[in-house]
Amino acid sequence: MRSGRNKVLTITIWASTLPALLAACFFYYPFAFTGPVICPMPLMLGLPCPGCGLTRALACATHGHWAESFAFHPLWPLLLAYFGLICAWKVVEEARGRPPRLDGSRVSFYAAVALSTFYVLRLAFFFAHGGLGVMWHDNAVARLLRLLS
Repeated sequence: MRSGRNKVLTITIWASTLPALLAACFFYYPFAFTGPVICPMPLMLGLPCPGCGLTRALACATHGHWAESFAFHPLWPLLLAYFGLICAWKVVEEARGRPPRLDGSRVSFYAAVALSTFYVLRLAFFFAHGGLGVMWHDNAVARLLRLLS
């Protein structure tokens, strides 16, 4: 078990992670609608990833724009709660020297199932509404060919 400065530093880092994330999303809000796409999956494959829209959803949520937030990513409250749970788990684990009694693997399993189910539905909706054309137009190879021609 660690003690002293390393323990305090680790607790401080884990305790400040969620507020730092929310602060970053708060300040990202002006760029949420006009900023570039930096997610590698849509850039390389032309497909939305499971977390596409999550940063924009949190940016809208930090400003109180709930409808826009849910439009960008409907699972943002669950994923935010999961991230908060992980941070709290790590703070308690570091402070006590052992993890809490909560079964973390079960919580992670349900979070993974929820995100996977959402992603399958997102892809089904994407392909049902012309996603194949978008995919062929927006992937890295198509972008490179347009750039070279």
